[in-house]
Amino acid sequence: MAFLIFISSLLLSFIIIFPFAKKFEIRKKLSLVGILIIGCLVGISTILVWAFCKPPLHIIFLLELGFLGLFTGIISLYRFYRDPVRISPDRENIILAPADGFIRYIKPVTREDVLDFDGIIEPDGWLIGITMTYLDVHISRSPIEGKILFAKHTPGKFISLKRKKALRDNKRAVLVIKQRNFKIGLTLIASRMVRKILLWVKKDNHVKYGERMGKIVFGSQTDIIIPNLSGLKINVQEGKQVYAGLTIIAEYQESSKLKSQNDVGLSC
Repeated sequence: MAFLIFISSLLLSFIIIFPFAKKFEIRKKLSLVGILIIGCLVGISTILVWAFCKPPLHIIFLLELGFLGLFTGIISLYRFYRDPVRISPDRENIILAPADGFIRYIKPVTREDVLDFDGIIEPDGWLIGITMTYLDVHISRSPIEGKILFAKHTPGKFISLKRKKALRDNKRAVLVIKQRNFKIGLTLIASRMVRKILLWVKKDNHVKYGERMGKIVFGSQTDIIIPNLSGLKINVQEGKQVYAGLTIIAEYQESSKLKSQNDVGLSC
């Protein structure tokens, strides 16, 4: 009986959790590992209760559901509220990922992309979108070292980021960081589940590489605008998982003189 309970707990965990993991675009490997851990915890807990109380089958099923909800909630909240210590790469002329998540897109910047920046950011460069899932760390970190030139919150809607208009209509926070003679733009975009975007920095603050700048509560997206720097090489591709303050998403030469998009190399 104990073996049957253990197997049913694993199957129940997979049947219930996997569709949600797929819906919220959680990495498959991470999903399967999580399902295995939760399924084992549910099975062991249910077996212990069964060994002491010998409840009927329908109570065993309810116990499995209860333990499934309990352990899924605990592990999910732990993953979401993590704030790990991170040591950024000790290198110059790099641009780090500002958020954990996977690369949604890499595309040239348009005028529409810079409307929130009040003319501080030019429509010249590359826009990289990073989608954060529920299980990613939700702390935003500085991609470069520099001075905060601009920081503001823009009210908006809370619609799914799978809808294109969400990038313009949703609530968001905007930052501009200047390093020497170039500027980086950041947009923290709310999603359907988000109700709060926290900024821990303000205008004229100085930030270091990988320094914590804010937090988005629950899953969302962070866009970064990188100008066409001299020798710019983008080191990530669509679908790649990145980590805030750790992953080098782009490199450039010592000179920060802007140049044509045609001269920019995309590393694949």
